[in-house]
Amino acid sequence: MKGTVVSTWIKSLEKLYGKEIIDRAVAKAGWETDRVITPLEDVPDQEPMAIIREVASAVGLSTEKVWREIGKSNIETFRTWFPSYFERFSLKSFLMMMDDVHSQLTKMIKGANPPRLIAREIGEKTIEILYESKRGMFDYFLGLLEGSAAFFQEQIETEILEKGMHQDGRHFMRIKIRLEKDTRTTIQYPLSRILSFGIIRNLPFKITVSVTILSAMLLFILFGRDQAIQVLLSTGFIFGTTLLFSRIVLAPFQKIQDQLSKLSDMDFEGNLSIRTGDHLEDYMADLNVIKEKMKKDFLFLKGGTDDMHNFTMKFSQVAQDMKEVSQGISDLVQEVASGAVHQAEETEKSVYVLNENIDNLNRLAEEEVLSQKQLENAVADIRKSFGQIQTIAATLLEIKDDFSRVNQQGEDLSKRAHGIMEIVTTVAQISDQTNLLALNAAIEAARAGEMGKGFTVVAQEIRNLAEDSKNAVSTIHEGLLSFIADVTKMIEQVANQFQRLENSNKTLGTVAKDNEKATTEITDVAKKIIELVDALSFEAQKISDVFQNIHSLAAIAEENSAASQEMSANVIQYSSRISDLIDYIQQLDSLTGNLKLELKKYRI
Repeated sequence: MKGTVVSTWIKSLEKLYGKEIIDRAVAKAGWETDRVITPLEDVPDQEPMAIIREVASAVGLSTEKVWREIGKSNIETFRTWFPSYFERFSLKSFLMMMDDVHSQLTKMIKGANPPRLIAREIGEKTIEILYESKRGMFDYFLGLLEGSAAFFQEQIETEILEKGMHQDGRHFMRIKIRLEKDTRTTIQYPLSRILSFGIIRNLPFKITVSVTILSAMLLFILFGRDQAIQVLLSTGFIFGTTLLFSRIVLAPFQKIQDQLSKLSDMDFEGNLSIRTGDHLEDYMADLNVIKEKMKKDFLFLKGGTDDMHNFTMKFSQVAQDMKEVSQGISDLVQEVASGAVHQAEETEKSVYVLNENIDNLNRLAEEEVLSQKQLENAVADIRKSFGQIQTIAATLLEIKDDFSRVNQQGEDLSKRAHGIMEIVTTVAQISDQTNLLALNAAIEAARAGEMGKGFTVVAQEIRNLAEDSKNAVSTIHEGLLSFIADVTKMIEQVANQFQRLENSNKTLGTVAKDNEKATTEITDVAKKIIELVDALSFEAQKISDVFQNIHSLAAIAEENSAASQEMSANVIQYSSRISDLIDYIQQLDSLTGNLKLELKKYRI
């Protein structure tokens, strides 16, 4: 099935039921909704049939009803495509020429196989059409008849006489159609028909017979039966002379008939003039005028067809060059589109990586700011610690001085203990001497007897006191020895601690100086780190601004990619349209070629 008819069906369906429903039906049938159907494209019959079934199901109608509606609507579409075919006086003339139109389409469009619409007149306003088609689209055919009647504004009556299938598989339908208008205008000449006697077609003979009968009747009336022989002779003479003169007078009609036959054979070559001295000269002159006018028209058509053919050939070459150029542009645009897509993808990846890096950098900057605060706090703590170390160093110095005094006091105490030891030694010696004196007193008291008993008691008490003093002195001596040992040990320990304290103080002084130096350096480093953090934050902000620009570039790259793809699609579509244009030009070339062949029949 040719694309011309299928495209008219699709347009009619869209007009009848809406584009949305048709697009869904087309998609279900496996077609692209934006498919372009070229006029010479061969479309498998089952594909449009499937679309019609889908549409019928969608709108809730039978397939036969949809086909009938398509037929009615298609008439308007056909009128748009082939307006000259519809320039007719009546529906009858339109239907009578349809089989010839289909024959022309078969010649013009290679592979076209339209149905036969063999029409014949069976009355002034009645015709019979034999529809023959391998597809058997009877409802579509009836819809076309209804649409044609509506276009020509005529009421018709149809009667299906016969319907079936030929042995070769072609479907047929014989239908009788009663119309309102007739294509012919008939003028009746009853007397002339009477003079033909129903059998005479030869014009000279018809004139001769009519004149002869009329003359014979007149002669019989005038002369009667008595002169029957003379009447018969006269009648014979009249018949012969009338036939002779009729043939002589009407002989140019044969030439006129020959000229009409040549016109019927599409032969317009040459002009024939006759000299009869009557209106036949005018008739032939009028016929020649008509031939000249037709020759001029056909000459113009042939010349125009040649020009159109040559123009088509040139235009075809230009279109072919345009196709090659557009193909090259299409390839370049495709490469640009691919590059733009790749660039957009790479830019997107770079933006993603840069975004992660900037996020990490911002996070590091934030952590650096936090570390900066912690570093400032640490420096403040170090400075505070340095102050505390200085305070501790001063305190240690004071403790060292106190330990020095304690050490001196220990040494003084040791000296005093030794002095007490000397005193205790003296008291012990005194105690021994006292004890010795008490013993001597006892001895002397014993010598004195009774007189010395009281002295003995005193001596004994003194002796006991001396013993007690000696014991006490011994105890004191031992305590002092222990005390002196403890004091000596304490002095040694104090001296050791003093030495260690002095060493520690020296170390602390060195540490304090180092700490002071380190604090100063840390402060400087902290300032530099703070400056670096500020610079890092500033650079991070600048990089963030750059990232925004890169992000904008990425968006622009995506837009460029989309624009490139759209441009590529447009160029591809343009190339497709160029190909369609070349197809149409080839079709036009084929049509002009067919038209040239048809015009060659007219010999001018």
